[in-house]
Amino acid sequence: MTATESDGTEAPTEDVRVPHARRFDHVGLSVPDLDEAVAFFVEGFGAEVVFRMERPATREPVGADRLGADARAQFALAMLALGGGRLELLQWWSPRAPGDIPPVDCLGGTHVAIEVADVAEALSRLSQVEGVSILSDALTFTEGPTPGLTNAFARAPFGALLELVSWGWPDV
Repeated sequence: MTATESDGTEAPTEDVRVPHARRFDHVGLSVPDLDEAVAFFVEGFGAEVVFRMERPATREPVGADRLGADARAQFALAMLALGGGRLELLQWWSPRAPGDIPPVDCLGGTHVAIEVADVAEALSRLSQVEGVSILSDALTFTEGPTPGLTNAFARAPFGALLELVSWGWPDV
């Protein structure tokens, strides 16, 4: 890596990349009801539960501060396998006041993208699930950096923003 000096010349800098990073492992998503969220992904998308950790029976600290949470907070989690990836769902019990899910255009806003064979068919099926809100129709891009990509957005019953994706070319 290099940096540019004030005179325009390049000065060597220290390589700050994490050594030996192998692959993306998982993403964590906080949900208001773990059982509901697990059922949604298992029943709706065929995810498989890899493991679960239930909320501790005692009120002792469980290390939530390691995640930047209040040290008194507790959580339960489920790790799901979906396709070649994993999704970690976490339900929190915290002294902090519960808040609304941040909008996607605000700091902390997130979405989960799931590749499907047919976006329009997936939307049709999701529209039949109680509590799901369909936010957009399927749109296929013909120009720009993603020609052939089809996507659409929906909101899960527990508030998570979902993107349904079909890349339109094999195994991206």
